[in-house]
Amino acid sequence: MNGKIFNNFHNNIDLVKEEIGEKVKIPTSSYKVKQWKCRFYLHQHPYVTRLIQELIRERIDGLMKQDEDGNFKKENEHYKFEPAMKEEFFKDQYSPTNIVKKPYPIKDLDFSISGAYSVYNWELFYHAPLLIALHLSKNNRFAEAQKWLHYIFDPTDDSNNPTPQRFWKVKPFLEMTPKKIEEVLLELSKDPDSELSKEVVRSLKEWREKPFRPHVIARHRQWAYMYKAVMAYLDNLISWGDFLFRQDTPESVDEALQIYVMAANILGPKPQPVPKKGANRPQTYASIKDQLDEFSNTLVDLEADIPFVFFSPSGKVSDTSTPILKNIAKTLYFCVPPNEKLLSYWDIVADRLFKIRNSMDITGRFRRLPLFAPPIDPALLARAAAAGLDVGAVIRGINQPLPIVRFTFLIQKALEIAQEVKSLGGQLLTAMEKEDAEAIAILRAKHERQVLEMVEHTKYAQLQEAKKSREALEKSLALAAVRYEYYERQLGREKSKINADIDKNIFDVLNDLERQELDNMAYSQEEDIPDTMDREIKIDIAKGMTDIKKGVILSNYEAKELNYLDYAHDLQNEASTYSLIAKILALIPEFGTMGAPIGVGALLQFGGRALSTELSLIAESKNIDASTLTYEANRSAKIGSYARREQEWTFQSNLALAEMRQILKQYRAAQIREAIAEYELNAHRVQMKHAKEIEEFLNADGTNLKGKKTNKALYAWMKRETRGLYTRCFDFAFDIAKKAERALQHELGDDSLTFIKYDYLAGKEGLLAGEKLYLDLKRMEMAYHENNRREYELIKHVSLREIDPIALIMLRNTGKCIVRLPEELFDMDAPGHYFRRIKTVAVTIPSVTGPHVSINCKLTLLKSSIRKTPSVGEGYARQGSEDSRFSDYYGSIESIVASSAQNDTGLFETNLRDERYLPFENSGVISEWMIELPARPQEDDPQMFDYDTISDVILHIRYTAREGGEPLRNAAMKNLKDKIDNGEFSGNIRLFSIRHEFPAEWNKFKNQTCEGGSCELTLQLKPEHYPFWAKNFVSSIESIEIFARPEEGQTGITIECNGSELQLDPDTNLLHGNISPTGSPTGELKLRFNSNQISDLWIAIKWKRED
Repeated sequence: MNGKIFNNFHNNIDLVKEEIGEKVKIPTSSYKVKQWKCRFYLHQHPYVTRLIQELIRERIDGLMKQDEDGNFKKENEHYKFEPAMKEEFFKDQYSPTNIVKKPYPIKDLDFSISGAYSVYNWELFYHAPLLIALHLSKNNRFAEAQKWLHYIFDPTDDSNNPTPQRFWKVKPFLEMTPKKIEEVLLELSKDPDSELSKEVVRSLKEWREKPFRPHVIARHRQWAYMYKAVMAYLDNLISWGDFLFRQDTPESVDEALQIYVMAANILGPKPQPVPKKGANRPQTYASIKDQLDEFSNTLVDLEADIPFVFFSPSGKVSDTSTPILKNIAKTLYFCVPPNEKLLSYWDIVADRLFKIRNSMDITGRFRRLPLFAPPIDPALLARAAAAGLDVGAVIRGINQPLPIVRFTFLIQKALEIAQEVKSLGGQLLTAMEKEDAEAIAILRAKHERQVLEMVEHTKYAQLQEAKKSREALEKSLALAAVRYEYYERQLGREKSKINADIDKNIFDVLNDLERQELDNMAYSQEEDIPDTMDREIKIDIAKGMTDIKKGVILSNYEAKELNYLDYAHDLQNEASTYSLIAKILALIPEFGTMGAPIGVGALLQFGGRALSTELSLIAESKNIDASTLTYEANRSAKIGSYARREQEWTFQSNLALAEMRQILKQYRAAQIREAIAEYELNAHRVQMKHAKEIEEFLNADGTNLKGKKTNKALYAWMKRETRGLYTRCFDFAFDIAKKAERALQHELGDDSLTFIKYDYLAGKEGLLAGEKLYLDLKRMEMAYHENNRREYELIKHVSLREIDPIALIMLRNTGKCIVRLPEELFDMDAPGHYFRRIKTVAVTIPSVTGPHVSINCKLTLLKSSIRKTPSVGEGYARQGSEDSRFSDYYGSIESIVASSAQNDTGLFETNLRDERYLPFENSGVISEWMIELPARPQEDDPQMFDYDTISDVILHIRYTAREGGEPLRNAAMKNLKDKIDNGEFSGNIRLFSIRHEFPAEWNKFKNQTCEGGSCELTLQLKPEHYPFWAKNFVSSIESIEIFARPEEGQTGITIECNGSELQLDPDTNLLHGNISPTGSPTGELKLRFNSNQISDLWIAIKWKRED
């Protein structure tokens, strides 16, 4: 259904009903409707909180138990179902119609195919444990892997729950019954309309669309996950058993046996093929193409070999023949191929059990294990425990088999891998640094964004401050204009003219800022006031001032004032003088004469009064003049002050005008500052946007085009992957280093040479582990060169006829024998040597063959020992199996196959500098060997040549040895003599082939008639019949053994020698018996047989030196 059906559902119910096919005011007869069905799912995970709580409280075990049957159906006080999540609630609340498919959504752990959160449950309870288990199994941590697999499938569950449900621990598997492919395909062909067939068709469609994604089809066939879990469990058990089996110690093999038995019990009996009861009639594509189902298969009639149903014969006789029932069933034309992977488990487990129960190693070679595993150094275990390592892993490393290549090759590879470890360590450190750098960059970006968000308020406040500063300048300009108007009006100008000049030359300049010019960085806006508005200030400076006034700048009016004041002052002084004199003269008495000549006369008086009056008048006159000058001075001062006031008003007017010019500049600057603040705020917001984008870019996962590819998640992934590679590479390098150390110890013969430690990864992410390992490898390499001293190089030719002739007889008659090479055999050539180790072994088999016939034989080393020290101890000979002077090698079984048997080493070319060890190299010469010929004569196997013509088998042993000193030589020679004297030396036996070495006596014996049931064979033994070294030791016979082969056809004959009946020996397939020693080793030896029906006869005489 398309998306609009669910948009505003309740408001568009008619539209919904129309689309889903219900009738909405439209006659159904006019339209063909299509029925739709829909199903609702719960789009939430209802148990997240509980799962987290269980994980915290019970750890992984508690979490993994939450999907087991019944746990989520318990309604207790802690975990109750929400009513809205019950199926009944959905039905009652929404009243679904028949277009809503059941089941309705409920609260549950969902594992369905279409569930919204089912994939998370599958990941949590199935895929995650399985992935962890597979990873642990690949790293040889099998027990831990088994524990994780038990969260899915636990065959060890011994509870009383029904089988097989009790073994499954994942919820859908408890409720699921696996269906066979045959059943599914049959259902698809029989009933294509069934629910199962529809589900199969959907899965096939998805499979065709995504053919290389197995989980697509597995989600529809969830029982495939059950098969995967069981197969993973079996793989872990088999790998675990193989890992233990390859250690090849008694304890590890026994443990591996138990694991294989467990795997066998899980598998049960192997499925047997069911014989086919019929056959399909051959068809062509043309005949079946119309019948093919979605899987390109079809049902056809099965033609049975024997019909099981017949029609009952009718009671009436009919002229028509009764039809014969040919087809009694139907089957798929194309069969379902068997699951070869699943069937192979039975073969693998059976193969491993067979090899263990028949004393074979994992490669199928027979060997004998020692009773006890090699001893373990307790100090090594202490060091491993101190390093926090698994002691079991350390023991497994000790018990690992010897490497197949030399130390020089291994140390080279170990150094190369250690160098890679160093490189990966550097890459890990780089990834950690880059991750930290990315984390710091993200943190810095976050902090920068936060700081920018905080600074945004400051930038905004700065913009508002700039605006207010501009508004303040507008007010200052207005105030300056008021002052200018005031002074101009004081200077006599009219207000209207003044305002007109202000508006024209000042306020008209207050226009908007030219942002375009500013943005283009070509700003040229002007705001000057015309100079014509300035008034001229006239300067009035008086000149010719008196000396007392020099240096003081005065106006003319001020100068006049001063001059008038000076003059008035002088007159006042004179008037005062006259007045004083007058007062003085007034003290003079009066003198007078009276004259009246005509009766009228005059009185002439002269005295002080007259003089005083005259001078008083003069003083008064002076005072009047002084008052006049004072007035003129005051008048000049007043006029001067007015002139000064006018000059001041003019100056203030000009100053106000200049201030307005300045304010205009400041106003423009304020506009620019406001624009700058606005620019800064916008730039800051852009910077904030960029910072946010950078933060989002740094925090993005890198999956889209906007995210940073080299982000923290990438470096975290690189760190995680590099750490994984680093750990695996280090483990690989450590494993090679341990192998190189093992090879060093083996080649130098000193197990105390240990260089590889177990604490390389300790501390600081183990970043210097590569450097530490590299240093120890270099130390080990240098120790090898210092201790690799040249040893004695010797060759020993060992004749099987001389040391163990009975084994030669066994080889001729059974095609197989075992021969032991004791230490005394080599002491015969070089007494006093120790640490004898094989370099190469070659085989020579003298025999008579036809042309172009190969003499093939297999030589196998079963056991070898090395005398490690030159110490004599309590005796030269080995004192039991626990003698610390000797070291045994049981498990290192090696074999060669000789083709020419002429000094044949089993190699095309013997290269002593081969990177691989040569066959048997560094094994002890004190050894036990098995010689096998291709055929078994007793079983009538075809032979390429007659094995009876094999006269001897010679082993050419090239070996190295160390000088043990004179005490060891003396002890070795004494032990050798004692062995010879006691008849315990391997060369103290001589095998005589009567038919070949005594032909005359043999012919006489064969041709005589055994009268009275007695045939005599007389042999003349001489000293030359014995080895040269034994000439002084052959003095008495210790034992005589008889080996006889009856003539062909004489199977039931009984042969006696000297009264002792010869019995069939299963080891040699010959008649064998011991007779009492008679005579001496040199001289006449008489043997009496009850019959001469013998085709061949051998006599083995063992001697000793008589005391």
